[in-house]
Amino acid sequence: MRRRTLGVALLVLVAAALSAAEFASGGFRSFTQDHALFGTFLAEAVLLVGVYLVIDEIFQRRETRRWSDVTSLGKRALSARADEPATVIRAAVAELALAKPPGAGREQPSGSAEYLELVSASADDLRAWLRDDPGRARAFANGMRTSATRFEDSIVRWGPTLVEDPDSAELLNLLPDIVDSARSAAESVAPTAAENAIVWSDGDRQSFADDLLVALENAEKFAERAS
Repeated sequence: MRRRTLGVALLVLVAAALSAAEFASGGFRSFTQDHALFGTFLAEAVLLVGVYLVIDEIFQRRETRRWSDVTSLGKRALSARADEPATVIRAAVAELALAKPPGAGREQPSGSAEYLELVSASADDLRAWLRDDPGRARAFANGMRTSATRFEDSIVRWGPTLVEDPDSAELLNLLPDIVDSARSAAESVAPTAAENAIVWSDGDRQSFADDLLVALENAEKFAERAS
């Protein structure tokens, strides 16, 4: 629509320039004096085109504002859902820190990078602490699965809208990994099937740590870039 408006405007400017040149010639003035109806028609045509351009511009700006409001609403909704798995993780990490004796790794990190390092370093302890108590493990897993499902529903709802916006479409690439990581972390702590409750290998340990970091990092990146 914007290109069409600019095209029409350019055409009108060219026509106006040509008309001005013709108006300046004595022959054209003589012609319009002899054909007043044609002169009136030409003036009204130029006026109508000008009015059309003004009205079209008004509608274009209104549509742009409406679309901006819709995409902003979608970003806020997705940002809130994206942070839910991270909130579950942060709550578990905080509870683990409180469960430790004073001075045993209860220092509070000063920034995002240090917090991610803390989560990565304490991933083994966190999983073991969660699984020591079936109720605690179940609460963590349910929180992660529920938040992943709610987030997935929001992606289905807002994704088709945001994908039309080039800036928002790039952000959507961060979101599926949060859903997958949240479910994977939940499965590591409280498997849905009894046969999955096997001995934890080194690969499983790294996978759990990676799941926590992906959920935290992607949620933070989305919130920063969506704001």
